[in-house]
Amino acid sequence: MRKRTVSSVLGAGVLALAGVLAVPAVSQADHGGRHVKILDDCDPATFNAPPPAGVGPGTCVQHRRGHSHHTTFAAFISEVAATQQAKRWRFDPSMLRVRAGRPVILENRGGETHTFTMVKHFGGGFVPALNQLSGNPDPAPECAAPPSRVNVFVDSGKEVAFHNARLAPGRYMFQCCIHPWMRVILTVR
Repeated sequence: MRKRTVSSVLGAGVLALAGVLAVPAVSQADHGGRHVKILDDCDPATFNAPPPAGVGPGTCVQHRRGHSHHTTFAAFISEVAATQQAKRWRFDPSMLRVRAGRPVILENRGGETHTFTMVKHFGGGFVPALNQLSGNPDPAPECAAPPSRVNVFVDSGKEVAFHNARLAPGRYMFQCCIHPWMRVILTVR
């Protein structure tokens, strides 16, 4: 029986997600909303290497703005194993207030695809190996099911508007279902 490595499990989960859902681009009418920067620091050469050294081709792209990504796949796995997160993989800000009906503009400034998924409770995501390493062994129900309309996928270098028109005033939790430590608490007022 073949032993499954962390990278082979990651590769299967992440590559299955690529291109699953198309999301609308930001239009002129969407400006004026609040912004969430989606950040990561993946090194394309090592993340795109075939398993077990990396995740596989197309996992990490050089950002269109020319920012270099420096964290190797091995360093990423080591950091998550040691600290249960990778500090350069994050949503910024992690807490946000927005008026009801105003969009949240998601700006992916990293090299990987991420999700912005509303969850009832924070938990694990789509990738079992990252769930274990990050201390989130139980996936959030919204992340446990196959990708669906609740998962907003944001490709590297893209901006997507999340419209909160149907959200009543209150507090909502969002996470990346690939990297489950990436979280935002959104307060709609």
